[in-house]
Amino acid sequence: MSDIRHRKEIDRRLPQLARYDALTRLPNRALFYESLRKIIKQAETNQRVVSILFLDIDDFKNINDTLGRVLGDELLRQFSLRLLECLRVRDMIARLGGDEFGCILITPDGSGDAGIVASKLRETLRQPFALSGHKVTVTTSIGISVYPTDSLDVDTLIRNGGIAMYRSKNAGRDTYRFFTAEMNERAIEKLDQENALRLALDRHEFVLYYQPKMELSGRGRITGVEALIRWNRPGYGFVAPLEFISVLEQTGLINRVGAWVIHSACKQIAEWRRSGVGEIPVSVNVSGRQFSQGNLNRDVIRATQENNVEPELLEFELQTERALRENSIGSDMLELELTESSLMAHAKRTIDTLRRLKAIGIRISIDDFGTGYSSLAYLKRFPVDVLKIDRSFIADVTTNPADAAIATAIIGMAHSLNVKVVAEGVETLEQLDFLRVRGCDEIQGYYLAQPLPAIEISKLFLRDNKLLQPVTTSIL
Repeated sequence: MSDIRHRKEIDRRLPQLARYDALTRLPNRALFYESLRKIIKQAETNQRVVSILFLDIDDFKNINDTLGRVLGDELLRQFSLRLLECLRVRDMIARLGGDEFGCILITPDGSGDAGIVASKLRETLRQPFALSGHKVTVTTSIGISVYPTDSLDVDTLIRNGGIAMYRSKNAGRDTYRFFTAEMNERAIEKLDQENALRLALDRHEFVLYYQPKMELSGRGRITGVEALIRWNRPGYGFVAPLEFISVLEQTGLINRVGAWVIHSACKQIAEWRRSGVGEIPVSVNVSGRQFSQGNLNRDVIRATQENNVEPELLEFELQTERALRENSIGSDMLELELTESSLMAHAKRTIDTLRRLKAIGIRISIDDFGTGYSSLAYLKRFPVDVLKIDRSFIADVTTNPADAAIATAIIGMAHSLNVKVVAEGVETLEQLDFLRVRGCDEIQGYYLAQPLPAIEISKLFLRDNKLLQPVTTSIL
């Protein structure tokens, strides 16, 4: 009876053993091929893009030779788990043999950016693996072929992906390559930019410019500035944020760069005060990823402590009493700007984080208000100080009745909640007059000034804070 039960168990498991890898429990090569054929057939009718990624661990033989096959197998198991963490449920990952893995990504037609996934995989797989007391760091070479761009045939797609993977090896490893020449060219450009951004912070290539904000009541006093990052890339000159912020987000570098922005803004506040310019409030943009995944509270506390803060921050139990004694600029000089989408994505966590920031005196503003999925119910719960009307509503506010109605409604709603309103993108006197009549509190835009280096901001405030003349030069 025992023999019969044992044979039945073997019979039950044989199909699984034939389709799944015994070490990693991932689908094996046979199931990968079978699944790819089914997916390609479905893609023919559903108009889907199918991307195939082939991954090979660089110098894996050296790990086996140095640490032994037992730890080599453990590395493969941990490597597999990380791959699973990076991919969506509908994507497929398989062990094709040895240290080679394959991924199948399915996306709607026109949105299959396998390069983003490849960058995410490389970033995740670079983190050290813990192997019985050993810290092992590995890199991965990735080749990508895409259906239907590269071929309509499964075998050809697999062959092309393998060719692209060996191109990655020949390019120096720890990279990815597309099979198609045009895609490959774009991928190389993107990788060059990504690698340059990884070095930019250490090489001090980032710089902050500051755009003034002006009150509309009284004599038009300049009330503060917004910090705007620029990248002074060697050989390219100044690069605008639109060209690199998305790469920082995709690679996770946004958290490091965001912390640098907060620290640099605080440092500049202290410098303006020491030089006699005075206390200039600075608003800092915070990305959605930095807000939800980073250590925003820690970054703010560290920056304000190192560059002037008030003693009440001791409630956070930070051991920097010396910094507290030696400096005295309040954290209310710093204002964080958040987008609507970053606020709404995780409402409960948002409220908790904002309350902690408010407790140390940080002002909170919502940037680009009116363009996201705003909820008045949530807005009432958030401890927000400022709403910034998006420039898209200001551009035609004097000619488009709909934009005028939206701007007027935002101002009225915000004031009913005791929230200040700032209008972005003001470029004409007519726009300024419209906003002043409707009770808008402050403006920001080219009518007042373009983003300026810190030294130019110093000159503005030292000239008795007089109203600036309109500026017509193009944005940096």
